[in-house]
Amino acid sequence: MADIISGKSRFNGTDKTGSSGKVIQLRSSEEPKDSLNEEEIKEKIRKHRRNVIIACTITAVAAVILILIALFLLDGRTYSEYSVNGSVNRDDTDSAAYQSFEGGYIRYSNDGAAYYNSKGTAVWNQTFSMQKPQIKVCGKWAAVGDLNGSTIYMFDNQGMIGSVDTSLSISQIEVAEQGIVAAVLEDTTANYINLYNTDGNKIYTVKTTLEGDGYPLDISISKDAAKLIASYLYVSGESIKTNVVFYNFSEVGQNETERIVGGFNHYDSTIVGDVQFLNDTTAVAVGENVLSIYNIKEYPSLAKEITIDSEIERVFFSSHYVGIVVKNSDSGDIYKLTVYDTSAKELCSTTFNTQYDDISFDGKSVIMSSASTFSLINLKGKLLANQNFELPIETVLPTGTRGKYIMVNSKYIQNIRLE
Repeated sequence: MADIISGKSRFNGTDKTGSSGKVIQLRSSEEPKDSLNEEEIKEKIRKHRRNVIIACTITAVAAVILILIALFLLDGRTYSEYSVNGSVNRDDTDSAAYQSFEGGYIRYSNDGAAYYNSKGTAVWNQTFSMQKPQIKVCGKWAAVGDLNGSTIYMFDNQGMIGSVDTSLSISQIEVAEQGIVAAVLEDTTANYINLYNTDGNKIYTVKTTLEGDGYPLDISISKDAAKLIASYLYVSGESIKTNVVFYNFSEVGQNETERIVGGFNHYDSTIVGDVQFLNDTTAVAVGENVLSIYNIKEYPSLAKEITIDSEIERVFFSSHYVGIVVKNSDSGDIYKLTVYDTSAKELCSTTFNTQYDDISFDGKSVIMSSASTFSLINLKGKLLANQNFELPIETVLPTGTRGKYIMVNSKYIQNIRLE
């Protein structure tokens, strides 16, 4: 709408513009729209944010689903062939043995030890003289001890860090993540479990006697070197029994006799020949037909015990799993494999016919090898590979990636890839 003023002002007085012409004032033909109030603006922002969050959540869930599907498909992938991606000639004696270490391997024998990276290049080489070398590896640390001798060498991925002369005969060694070594030593009247640091200095010692504690069958040290589990064989009347004992080398064990924080002797006539720390708070004891899971943060407790229906033929461990092989009592395949997690939950149970010399975990897989055959099984019990080789296999070493292995045969050390 517009007001048109013609001639003089409608008000008294003269026209203040001093003009005798027409003055036209125009107003918009549309009424001005009301502005959004503060609450409406906030609601629009909240709605936009909700839409963004919903969209991001849907995208993330879809990505997780796709990843899970891909992992599921990869976990069930089978292999029928292999390729050799690198090979070096063996220049050692038949007595040499091999152990996975830091993505490569350590070759050790009576004459010394040497570390080779994943490409087969020598990183360090240490000579020594041992009657019967035993190697143990934990993380970046390795220890080689002379069974029935008195020498232990400690290594990391750069070379030798220290050595120990125990002065007593060594029957077993273990190594922790910090390089601390536990050694079982034998004397004519007693046994000792000693702990040594990387400088070769003794930091703890536990004395045991046949009359009091029994004979130490096996030990295992936790990765943080604060705890140790040992199984002892002892005679009670006319029976032979096993006692499983826990030691604590932290402040918790300072006020305990011989640093013993717990013991379990409920195994009756069953011999417990294998004990193992899976992680710093979980340990396993395995007898002829029994599997015990212990929890130990400071003091141990029996978490679960499983009775096995057949005599255990082989037991093997990783930081997450326990594997047990027994003779298959049913008709069909010769062997039965069962895998448990750290809470003793059964993950899989499967039978197989493969004759094997070595069996171990490789991440979420089980690998088995004999002189001519290599087999791969996932933790659902599915056979993924059963590969034959022309040259006799001495050992197959995991590299940390399923399908990629270091194979040592009679002539070569080869990097193989399953396909």
